Amino acid sequence: MLSIARNHFPQYVFRDGAKLLWNPILKKAFVDLPEERVRLQIVEYLILEAGFSTSRVSFESPVNLPRDKSASRTDVICFNKEFRPHLLIECKAPEIKLNEKASIQIARYNQKIGAPFLLISNGVEDFWFHSKNETINLLTEIPEIFQASSSVKTNFEYWSKRGFAGNKSHPDTRKWIQQNCELLYNIENKTSLNYFKFEGSLPGLYMANYYRVFDTTDSKKLAISLTATPFGATKLNVVLNDQGRNTALLSCSLDLLATNDSKNTLLQTSAQKSIIDISKSSGFELSENIPSQLEKLSGIMN
Repeated sequence: MLSIARNHFPQYVFRDGAKLLWNPILKKAFVDLPEERVRLQIVEYLILEAGFSTSRVSFESPVNLPRDKSASRTDVICFNKEFRPHLLIECKAPEIKLNEKASIQIARYNQKIGAPFLLISNGVEDFWFHSKNETINLLTEIPEIFQASSSVKTNFEYWSKRGFAGNKSHPDTRKWIQQNCELLYNIENKTSLNYFKFEGSLPGLYMANYYRVFDTTDSKKLAISLTATPFGATKLNVVLNDQGRNTALLSCSLDLLATNDSKNTLLQTSAQKSIIDISKSSGFELSENIPSQLEKLSGIMN
């Protein structure tokens, strides 16, 4: 089934200019790795939608398994109100296909943990199991106790904590940023959402983030993200992909755009790199949302 992690986002912090994942339960920063993102996305769902208390969620509990030379560690355990293990979760990176091997691994862990429910997730799809009397059965729906009981309230602070909006963004950009975060990252949006790092990109652009991918023609796509910087600003980052190749990059400082600074946008193509005014060059405006301006963005990047 589709993952409960879908369109939930982990929190981020900047440390010495580096973007790190923030675990709000452990109060610790971690390197931004795919499996860690999935783990925090799952926890976001459990706390914000399923209503689980943060005091009943634990990470990396040691498990001593037979014939193992050192203790293994579980990804996540959720406890019931009597603080007995209720859900054991094993997380994989999105590119890892869930298979029988992963099922055997979590079943071995559960021999020691003894949780009645098990979940294996790669952030794209989930496999839920019920364990009873040493028998594990695959479930066709989320167990009732873990189903969503509330919706997520996504204000500006929500998007800021998750690395999409700078906490010092210009006042004239905040409403626009919030509206477009909800358009780009809303769970009901059917266009493709991916986490891209764009290895080799200029470090000051902070390209690593979740991108919504829009088809502009049969062969061309735009990957679009709103991204916070360590200095509290917000950038609009856009990558043009033509027939499977990334051919142009646009990175706009929304704060500079809001203050009418003509040097608000970096545009890099295969031919040249230049600093432009995105408003004058394409007609892009903060009075219109991103999806309605795809043609403008595509036009300036071709």
